[in-house]
Amino acid sequence: MNIKQHIAQHLIDVHRGGNWTEVSIAEVLKDVSWVEACSITPFSPNSIAMLLHHITYWNRILTMRGRNSNPPIAKDNGMKVAINSEAEWEALKRDNLYSAEELATVIEGYDDSGLFAPILPGKSSAYKTFQGQVEHVHYHLGQMVMLKKYIRNRK
Repeated sequence: MNIKQHIAQHLIDVHRGGNWTEVSIAEVLKDVSWVEACSITPFSPNSIAMLLHHITYWNRILTMRGRNSNPPIAKDNGMKVAINSEAEWEALKRDNLYSAEELATVIEGYDDSGLFAPILPGKSSAYKTFQGQVEHVHYHLGQMVMLKKYIRNRK
């Protein structure tokens, strides 16, 4: 595998499973109800659903950057989401996985010669952008694990 394939695979693995941390978004969220996903706790202004929407949002932003487009960043930074049912929660989880697959496809197809150049003028390199998203997802996955544990242990 080349470096782009490794990054793309790491991105898929943190979403679907099989990564080096042995935890993934799909595994952590498989038994989380929409009510739990929308719960706000005393130690975070963000819910699990908000964090998942934020990850999905940034997967899409970086997909666009990888396609040479520079979309504006919303003031809410992708943290605003309204989930009102189990069906909407399941749809968000599916959309998150789809957004990761979209980004992985862009990463794998990215021009090798531009990997260490700015992805767009004034931005970091494509490598840092793509690898940074893998790290970003791991960071928020850790938050989701902690939120899930807190929500379930406070009952």
